[in-house]
Amino acid sequence: MKLITETYLEGIESLVENTSTGRIYKIEGPFATYNKINANKRMYTESVMTPAMTKYITEKVATGRGFGELNHPQSPQVNFERVVMVIESLKDNKNGHWIGKGKIINEGMGKIVTAIMEAGGKVGVSTRALGTVRMQEGITYVNNDLMFSAIDVVSDPSGPGCFPEMVSEAYTDSEWDILEDGRIIQLSVDRAIKRLDEAKVLKSFSEIMLDLARKNK
Repeated sequence: MKLITETYLEGIESLVENTSTGRIYKIEGPFATYNKINANKRMYTESVMTPAMTKYITEKVATGRGFGELNHPQSPQVNFERVVMVIESLKDNKNGHWIGKGKIINEGMGKIVTAIMEAGGKVGVSTRALGTVRMQEGITYVNNDLMFSAIDVVSDPSGPGCFPEMVSEAYTDSEWDILEDGRIIQLSVDRAIKRLDEAKVLKSFSEIMLDLARKNK
């Protein structure tokens, strides 16, 4: 499976609430889109998005483990040192969007986000997921093995109906797999080692054949 990211900005609102213990920072709006062809012709159908998002809500958001990092890392796994948001809720508006709400952590890297919000700046969100895709009539469809790992806070706006309209799929040279114990591993490293081993075998075989050819002359 590949690491796939989709970014959204339009409709994301920054909320700053004054409380007796200080300010609380939140963002709210469309966190994911389905049944719409995005700018690089990728499609998430409702039949793919709904079970994947429901699983993410059940396993992550509902248990307090739905996090977002500042910009996308090069891995589907969450790094606590980079976490800036806790996702509080995700709901399907039945009109092509999952509406989310997240609380920004005003500590560590989260201070960068809250400073932007205090200055009146906008941030976007971007889903981070593992999955495979298929081509059909010039459109890239995301398959039903889609699995969300995080929804990050990003600066680059994209996605269908967003400003500007663009999407990104990150780290397409990397392949990932999920082990029975839930661990996610990067397959590209193992494949690179395998290719090196195969190259060594071929080189050794060639040297043996050349040596035999010399002896038979």
